[in-house]
Amino acid sequence: MNIDTLAGEGTDLKGKFKTSLGDATGDSKLQQDGAADQLSGNVRKGVGAVRDFAKRQPVATAAAAALFGFGLLKTLRSSGARV
Repeated sequence: MNIDTLAGEGTDLKGKFKTSLGDATGDSKLQQDGAADQLSGNVRKGVGAVRDFAKRQPVATAAAAALFGFGLLKTLRSSGARV
């Protein structure tokens, strides 16, 4: 577990609290803020999970990054972009 995972968990919990409070009070702005915080927290937790995976599996991570880069380069070349 790393700082991104922990921060994401905190942001997600804060968002759930805001959403619940917005539901209880009927405040749609607070509900939207809560939903945005939950989304942000989930994204940050995902980044943390990728970092944890990269730390545990560096060779697999390098291979995946190379495949992604190759695919991106191939897509850019086929679209006519100058690379």
